[in-house]
Amino acid sequence: MSRRSKRLSFVVVIIVFAAALALTACGGAGPAEPVAAPSGVAEQRENGDAPLSGTTVAGDAAALIEQARAAMSDVGRYAFTLHLVQKLGGGAAADSVFEVTNAGKVERSPLKLDQTIDSVQDGDKSTLRAILVPNAYYVYDPSLEEWGKLSSEQAADIARTLSDYQSDPAAALASASSLGAGLSSVSEAGRDVVRYEGKGPEALAFLKHILEGTLDLDSLDEEVQRSIRLKSLSASFTLDAATHLPLAYRVESEMTIEYEPGLPSELSQLFEGTYAKHGATEAIAVPKAALEAPELDPPIDDPAATEGDLGTLDDLDGLEGLDSY
Repeated sequence: MSRRSKRLSFVVVIIVFAAALALTACGGAGPAEPVAAPSGVAEQRENGDAPLSGTTVAGDAAALIEQARAAMSDVGRYAFTLHLVQKLGGGAAADSVFEVTNAGKVERSPLKLDQTIDSVQDGDKSTLRAILVPNAYYVYDPSLEEWGKLSSEQAADIARTLSDYQSDPAAALASASSLGAGLSSVSEAGRDVVRYEGKGPEALAFLKHILEGTLDLDSLDEEVQRSIRLKSLSASFTLDAATHLPLAYRVESEMTIEYEPGLPSELSQLFEGTYAKHGATEAIAVPKAALEAPELDPPIDDPAATEGDLGTLDDLDGLEGLDSY
């Protein structure tokens, strides 16, 4: 197995969260400003999973999740942030640390997305703006100060790879309901917080839904997928008590994965985000410079190593060619 296939699929992660192939070049008005976590969430993070002071049991946690799902299904546009930190090491995997932060806005029908992606892979930092609209995908690299455009086929592929937590929060909340009896809830200051902590079969099933995006799970060999052993999972979902709309989520997990049989690697993941401006964001518009941008060449890489993976780009060299990892 190649070194590439033994590590985290970092570029796919960028696609999922940013719809952002580190493709190339890529101004126009920037996307929505980063959304601050709801009041009190920072204190909750500092205290781990300990209940917020002064809270009381809020009733049926699963019912709260269903209310949030139903409320969010009626929201056509919103602002969001996404933050992912992955650490992999040991076994057959090279030690790697990846962090990506997204801030932007979404329109759901038809699907449009405008966001800025800041990523750090093993100390190497990059920033990219990405705009996804029906039949087109535009990228802007500030270092080149130029836009690029992907083909309609590539844009459709990217739309399919987006995480539900990014493009369909209602579906993401539906998956959280699968945690079932392990869910609990508390209420404070106009917020309901639904929590889960455990490592049973329901936790692994829930986590695998997230790993489809953050680890490109479906592209891994079946044996590798079956090798995942969950050590711990902690999740929380912060909801507006009056409107039931989701405000924030946080999922921390520790697991092992065997990229080669008998050689388990340790993988830790922090996956969190926020939602704001429900139904109130400005319409997404593609800058004129992006509309006039040239279509980019497809990625150049080993098809056998990245089947179904559009993103394999590392270095940008104008708009003429793309280098692989």
